[in-house]
Amino acid sequence: MIVDLEHHYRPARDGVGGAVERGWTDEGQFRYARGNSASDVDRHLWFMDEAGIDISVLSGQFGGATLDKCKNWNDACARVVGDHPKRFAGFASVLPLGGDAAFDEMDRAVNQLGMKGVHISARPGGLFLDAKELWPFYEKVSELGVPIDVHVETNPDGYDGFDAPWVLGYVLARELDITGATFRLCLGGVLEDFPELRFIVTHFGGAVSALKDRMDLYVELCGDASYRDEALTSRPWNEYFDKLYFNMAGRGRGIATVNSALTCISPHKLMFATDWPPNFENEPQDCKGFIADIRALDLPGDEIDAMLGGAAVALLGLEPG
Repeated sequence: MIVDLEHHYRPARDGVGGAVERGWTDEGQFRYARGNSASDVDRHLWFMDEAGIDISVLSGQFGGATLDKCKNWNDACARVVGDHPKRFAGFASVLPLGGDAAFDEMDRAVNQLGMKGVHISARPGGLFLDAKELWPFYEKVSELGVPIDVHVETNPDGYDGFDAPWVLGYVLARELDITGATFRLCLGGVLEDFPELRFIVTHFGGAVSALKDRMDLYVELCGDASYRDEALTSRPWNEYFDKLYFNMAGRGRGIATVNSALTCISPHKLMFATDWPPNFENEPQDCKGFIADIRALDLPGDEIDAMLGGAAVALLGLEPG
C-alpha cells in the first residue's frame, strides 16, 4: 500500500487560478501561491490513481489561521474523507496557542471528525517548538493520543542572510529552520517531558541527515557544557531522535536525499510523501517513478513496504484498502 503523508487540501476560493504559481513580488520577494488544484477532489484522485497512491493524508495551511478557519477546514476535510473513506484521511488544522476553545476544537476534530493527527508549523505562533508556551498544547495532544505533523514554516524569520536576487532563501531558509526544529524536539526537553508524543517531521527534517554527525560530535565534546544552564534531557539525545518520524516530501523525485536520510533514520520511521500540489502537480508519472526508485533500494522488502505505507498505516491506524 502507498500512503502519501503530505498531500495538501484547501476548500475552493473564488478568484484563484488553477495551478501553483511561483515568482517575484513587486517588493523583490520570491513567493508561491497555491491555486485551486488543491481544492479539486477529482484532481487529487486523478493524480493518486496515475501515480499509484492508495491513500493520501490531507493537511491544510496554518499561516494566519483563526479558530473559525480551523473549524471550516476541519469540516471540509471531514466531508472529503467521508465521501472517499478508502482514499483519504486527515490531519486536523489547529491553533496550538489558542487556549481552551482551540483545544475543544482539537478534541472535536479527533474524536468526532476522525482526524488522524494534528498539523502545525515548525514556528507555531512564531515560537520555536521547545518554547514552554507550547507545553499545554503538547499535554492536550498527549491526551488525544495522535501524532503531531510538523510542516516547514513557509517564511521563517531570522534568515535575512539568505536574501538574494535568486531563490536562495526560498530553497534553504525553511529547510534549515526545520532542521533546527528537529534538534529542538530532541535536545530542548519536549520529548523528555512528553515521551509519549509522536512527531512526524516533514521534508526529511531539512538538512538533519547532513548535520546529525556534527551534533553527535559536539554533544560528546561538550559533555555537561552542552547545556548553558540545567540539562533539559536525562537520556542520550539519540534516544529522542529515534522516536521521530520523517516524511519524504519537498524534494520531488529525491532519491539521493532518501539515501542520505537512511544513513541516520530507520526505514520504519521514514515515510513516503509528495507535497502535492506544490511538487508533482501535473507529473504523476514522475511521482510514480519516485515510488519505483524507492522500491529499487537495496533494502529488505519489509523495510521498503514500511517506507511506502506500512509505517503510516501503523502510526495512524489507517484501514488498508
